[in-house]
Amino acid sequence: MKKEICATLTEIEKQHNVKILYACESGSRAWGFPSPDSDYDVRYLYIRPLESYLKLFPERDVIEGPIDEVKDFVGWDLQKALKLLMKGNAPLIEWLHSPVVYKDNVWLRENLIRLFNNNSNFNALYRGYFGLAMNNFKAYLTGETVKPKKYLYVLRSILACEWIKKKNSIPPVLFRELYKELLTPSIPIYSELEKLLKIKVEAKERAAGAHFVVVDKFIEDFFNEDKKQLLSSKESVDVDEYDKFFLECLRRYN
Repeated sequence: MKKEICATLTEIEKQHNVKILYACESGSRAWGFPSPDSDYDVRYLYIRPLESYLKLFPERDVIEGPIDEVKDFVGWDLQKALKLLMKGNAPLIEWLHSPVVYKDNVWLRENLIRLFNNNSNFNALYRGYFGLAMNNFKAYLTGETVKPKKYLYVLRSILACEWIKKKNSIPPVLFRELYKELLTPSIPIYSELEKLLKIKVEAKERAAGAHFVVVDKFIEDFFNEDKKQLLSSKESVDVDEYDKFFLECLRRYN
């Protein structure tokens, strides 16, 4: 599959006249709990020729597709990625730490992580994960039945919030690393997570069932905690450092 994915990335470069700098797996395969029928969520960062950034009407900064029953490709222009990185965009930061990489660029990856660590604030990343948790909860966990994978999506974001609050660092991408570091096996939610993971990796993506009472209580308690300081703060970002890095990339890749 990796060979097929890399061939598609090469075709995207030709079709859209871009240079793909970095490509990885996102979603459940990167998090370590794919279902038997999970698709491949390929995400990548690209850069255009210099003149594309000097046009009166800029080109679209996202490339979507191709998409089929097995693979889903989405790419972001590096300029867009840098703007989102300033705001603590959780999916982008996860891409940079993905354990499944299709096209690596160590220089770019390490410098983007350095940019965020040195010039941004982890409260922004906390707010990003909190938003993901709340949106997924409202969309998928309020009905009579639930899909195990949606529970895991919400729980993963909640635990990422807890990681940031306790450690003030970027949370691990692999879900097991995240909860095994934060939770002790003796508490009820730990065994419930193990059950959910077992169901997720053995069942199909659309499998749904009854609510997990212990998990619902864990999620409810998280949303009821006072987070005013973490959610309301607006941090300044050193935009100049991001500008300098973007110009350096333009020189390097053109």
